[in-house]
Amino acid sequence: MKKIGPFFAILIVTFSIILSPPITLPQETLPTWEVYFSPHGGCTDAVIRELNKVRTTILVQAYSFTSAPIAKALLN
Repeated sequence: MKKIGPFFAILIVTFSIILSPPITLPQETLPTWEVYFSPHGGCTDAVIRELNKVRTTILVQAYSFTSAPIAKALLN
């Protein structure tokens, strides 16, 4: 069996990537981004809104936090 050089191997991989059909995701699976600023930019409300959407498990890694509304949303 004849070996191909690294240049040709890279060339083959590059062309296979370029010529492969693009992967498209349905619109509902694409992530959305929202930006909030603190302290009066709606950050707490946005976090609580997202916490209220969760239906299974929330894992929290925090040393401490002082937001009573977020703590209540986590408990709910």
